[in-house]
Amino acid sequence: MNTDQAPREVGSPSPVKSGALGFSLKRILVPTDFSDASRQALPYAVEFAKQFEANLTLVHVLPTTLSAELSRIGVVLEQKRLAQEAGIQLARFRERELPANPSAETLLLEGGPAHEITKLAKDSRTDLIITATHGHTGLKHVWLGSTAERIVHHAPCPVLVVREQSVPVRFPDSALCRFRQILVPTDFSDASGKALRYAVAFARLCGSKVTILHVIEPPPYPEFGYAHIPLKERKLKKAVQEKLDVLTRELANADVNGSSAIRTGNAFHEIAEQASEQCADLIIVATHGRGAIAHALLGSTAERVVRHAPCPVLVVREREREFVA
Repeated sequence: MNTDQAPREVGSPSPVKSGALGFSLKRILVPTDFSDASRQALPYAVEFAKQFEANLTLVHVLPTTLSAELSRIGVVLEQKRLAQEAGIQLARFRERELPANPSAETLLLEGGPAHEITKLAKDSRTDLIITATHGHTGLKHVWLGSTAERIVHHAPCPVLVVREQSVPVRFPDSALCRFRQILVPTDFSDASGKALRYAVAFARLCGSKVTILHVIEPPPYPEFGYAHIPLKERKLKKAVQEKLDVLTRELANADVNGSSAIRTGNAFHEIAEQASEQCADLIIVATHGRGAIAHALLGSTAERVVRHAPCPVLVVREREREFVA
């Protein structure tokens, strides 16, 4: 999202109308590291599985930190011992934390957590990954890494990221119909149109209100100085509002209660602030899934939203299987 060019035309067919307003969700993958944070993804997984009669897989990845050279038999035996213990812990975790219904299979893998999870999702044709994040920032984030963000960047399907809360979430009713306030950031691209289709589907199921947000990011080094920025921003806001008005009318035509908002600043920060101010229950954000170089240059708004958002974030990729039917 930037101010260098006017918003592109909303494509045809409409991002709201081009998708059917329902779900087809058959396979759900839930990674766990047995932490309190990962437990908080389970209520969402259980309710999604119940709602759609989906297959639920609980997976733990044992990091391979030891060399497996056959000449070092002690190291090999130690890795096997750790795997056996992890398997027992996974079975106990499933029995303790998940109800008997819906049924859930458990799977133990070894390797890099994000790599193994995304590979499994691709191989098993998973429709949705539901994962938790500690929401760490700064040095703690750097030290711990972020499996959730890596999953978001590489997953072949949508990813619902649940941030750890001081008071764990419990669902007396349907998890889906907890999503009463949905925030959808848009840059008017095809990818963000896909996010809006998901929002429409959730809203139709839950009676949700959908807010479409566009963030104008001022250029750090304007070509002609800063004096012209207020005038340019006013013109841009007018153009943006016209595009947002088109989308909100289409929401109304789809029997969805919708509104729009424009903010100026850093995209991920403004998205998180908007979510906090409107007490959003869910953010649905798109990522273009660019390659490594473009990703490094452009950054990833979606991954930063995941890190800072005050509520769950559903990340959809421009090129992926959809569970919106």
